[in-house]
Amino acid sequence: MMTKQVRFFFDFQSPYSYVASEMIEEICEKHQAELIWEPMVLGGIFKADDTQPIFQRPKRAQYLAEDIVNVCECEGIAFRQRTEFLFSSIPAMRIVVQLKGKERSKAVHAVFRAAWTDDKDPGNPEVLTELLAGIGLDGQKLLEGAQEQSVKDKLRDNTEEALSFGIFGAPTVILDQKKMFWGHDRLKVLDYFLGKEEQ
Repeated sequence: MMTKQVRFFFDFQSPYSYVASEMIEEICEKHQAELIWEPMVLGGIFKADDTQPIFQRPKRAQYLAEDIVNVCECEGIAFRQRTEFLFSSIPAMRIVVQLKGKERSKAVHAVFRAAWTDDKDPGNPEVLTELLAGIGLDGQKLLEGAQEQSVKDKLRDNTEEALSFGIFGAPTVILDQKKMFWGHDRLKVLDYFLGKEEQ
């Protein structure tokens, strides 16, 4: 049997991506599927799709602020509203694309949790360096690497690939390069299709 592949496209600025990041590993482990963390620039996705971010639409932004609290309580996921909703996620995502395997997974969780449970600013180089040191990584070296053109190009390529799949928001999961699932609430549908492939 071929290994099932789950590509998880996200931006650290997306609170629903944070929620999904806390849920998806269990699903992939259940079905012995390969999980690949794929950072993308959500601003680039919106620009290409000529779409306004939710925070620019007052009614939806107010709903989101309340909904994310309710979702996290329902799922038993730690969450704290940010003092300032926006932060620069690009440096952290450029760091993630330099990493592989367990190191990439650890970095993803460290940044998400810093942003959405500790109200820290992962866009701040000092905060980011400290976060990475806390999981045994050389933050300074990775920050320097984030300025390399090849690393910038990799994040840009990830965003372009996301667009080629038709991705329009985060989080989005691509199963076996074919099926697309948007939103944390579609992980149960992912679970279903991963199980269906086992039958």
